[in-house]
Amino acid sequence: MKIDLDCLSCTLKMASRNARLVTKDIKLQRKIMIEVIKSLESVSWDFIPIELAFIVNRVISEVTGNPDPFKELRKRSNDMVLKIYPELRRIVESSSDELETAVKLSAAGNSIDLGAYLQLDLHESIERAMKGSFMINDYEEFRERILKAEDMIYFLDNAGEIVLDKLLIETMLDIRSRPFRSITLVVKGGPAIGDAIPEDVRYVGLDKLPNVEVRYVSNGVEGTGPWMSSEVVRGWIKEHDLRIFKGQANYETYDDEVDSFFILMVKCPIVAKAIGAPMGSFVLKHSR
Repeated sequence: MKIDLDCLSCTLKMASRNARLVTKDIKLQRKIMIEVIKSLESVSWDFIPIELAFIVNRVISEVTGNPDPFKELRKRSNDMVLKIYPELRRIVESSSDELETAVKLSAAGNSIDLGAYLQLDLHESIERAMKGSFMINDYEEFRERILKAEDMIYFLDNAGEIVLDKLLIETMLDIRSRPFRSITLVVKGGPAIGDAIPEDVRYVGLDKLPNVEVRYVSNGVEGTGPWMSSEVVRGWIKEHDLRIFKGQANYETYDDEVDSFFILMVKCPIVAKAIGAPMGSFVLKHSR
């Protein structure tokens, strides 16, 4: 997906929210906003939406002098979900369809998003996901592919949320009764607001899954990994017969990938129109 006119106003709102999150200094908050506005002057209409988030992340880092200004917020998100992980594991194990429950919990976890929301209520999202159903629901195809696949690539999204992705992958392994030949987890190679990075993967224990490899894509800073939509990353995707993209940003970036599964909460009217599901709804979509 390319950026839309409304993406620019959304970017300014994101910058304002996150400026207040990382500093109480009003002068720094104002400087962040001015520098973001200046940076938006050079935006190309061929940008994908996440490139605007990278601008906000870069400006906040430069203005505050902190290379990872969201580090503590990511840790708090991880700790929040790790604290309730045992309870969520019991919910999955006691359900009539463990995989369906786990994928619903994973989708609910997509409500944890420092880029899109200032406040979040994970418990409310979990309750809503468990009581309802996916607005786009390709669960049967998802289950069938999990049982047959040999190699999985999983593009992770936010810190905190990744604990629920871990639970989903563990549940996949349980119902398969055999490991995947390979599991490739993809995260940003450097800080990008609330997105998971390698240290978050290690912190929540995703790196301990069987036959797992962690690969990095760029956070917009040189040296952090190949560009998200590069031929290198597209090649990674083709290496795997099960392809999962988590979250709205990954949908915006890889919506043209066929035979892939997208798990997300719809947080943007532009995405809502493109995917065909209302704001706030949960989606499990198989692209054909």
